[in-house]
Amino acid sequence: MNINFIFYSIIPDFENFHRRREIEAIASKAGKDNKRVIYFNPPAFFIKKFLFKYTKHKNFEHPDIKICNLYTLCPMSWALKYPFLQLLFVATPIKIQTWYYKKQYLSPADTTISWFYKPDQYSYLKSLKPYIYLHYDNYKGDESYQFNKSKNFDATVNDCISNSLMTLICSAKLFEHYTLSNPSNVYYYPNAISRSLLQHQAADFNQTEEKVIGFIGQLDDSFDFSLLEKIASNFSDYKISLIGEVKNKIILDIAAKYSNIELLGYVSYENLSPKIKTFAIGICPYKQTDFNQYRNPLKISEYFSYGLPVVSVECDIDKGARKMVAVASSHNEFLELLKKELNDNNEEKAELRKAFTQNNCWDNRATFILDNIIKNNK
Repeated sequence: MNINFIFYSIIPDFENFHRRREIEAIASKAGKDNKRVIYFNPPAFFIKKFLFKYTKHKNFEHPDIKICNLYTLCPMSWALKYPFLQLLFVATPIKIQTWYYKKQYLSPADTTISWFYKPDQYSYLKSLKPYIYLHYDNYKGDESYQFNKSKNFDATVNDCISNSLMTLICSAKLFEHYTLSNPSNVYYYPNAISRSLLQHQAADFNQTEEKVIGFIGQLDDSFDFSLLEKIASNFSDYKISLIGEVKNKIILDIAAKYSNIELLGYVSYENLSPKIKTFAIGICPYKQTDFNQYRNPLKISEYFSYGLPVVSVECDIDKGARKMVAVASSHNEFLELLKKELNDNNEEKAELRKAFTQNNCWDNRATFILDNIIKNNK
């Protein structure tokens, strides 16, 4: 059974898309004899076709994935308010463009599966069956996600899940919630890492003589800057290395205040390995919010890939990883656990963490997807 995939993205930048390695793994598993994957940037009002801001990534090419833009005949903000506009000026143009690119790049004899990420996408992609829906965050608790304020949000999510070939849920808590009403096609699908991180692991347990407490991820409003300040103050003999785009000015102010805080900015996946090798421990210092309680941090597996101990606040950590993570319920406990994990780390613990990541790479997830598609089509 030959399977093609069409991904409908949520950001216009495949090169830096946070789920890029997942898509690459699926493309690799689906077959390299020809392109079996199309990646569509988010639909944009056709006037944006002439603007550099939207098309600046159009020249990025991938050997296994065809990257294309999608255009609508009216702005999405208008269409989401009026179903008639959405059908006429968004859903229909997207359907036509999808048909055209499928004809150009994919074999018509093969099964083609659509894949999207957020419930508002369902309103204009629902006719493109069969589809896989990936629910990777607590969208209802995300203050930046406007669609969750819609009176139709819950109904749309339920319809999206019910009509999917597969719905993948990255949070165990959300998985339990959504399987109550739709058990047959909902799968727990925890985050994973690229196997390339494992290939670059250092052979020795004592990888560095530096004393570094490290973090990987966006430094936004979900990051607990108050806890960061306490860590910097109580671990003045450690460097606090923060890898990620800074989206919260308070973090800049705190970094300016403490000389041991190092803001490294965005680091590409290809250049991440040398940075992680300097860490003595990895941290997940999130605020305690409705959104974060459903967070299953991908960075835990990234830390584990180098055998690093991890201290996290309470969130929806994967059950297999949780027994190896020190979970704190308060700032003071977080600081105490940092000290304990740094002192108690050893080679045996490091190897157990590395072993966990061997079965939690994106190629493992790609195999899971393809096996279930074949099983559901028998």
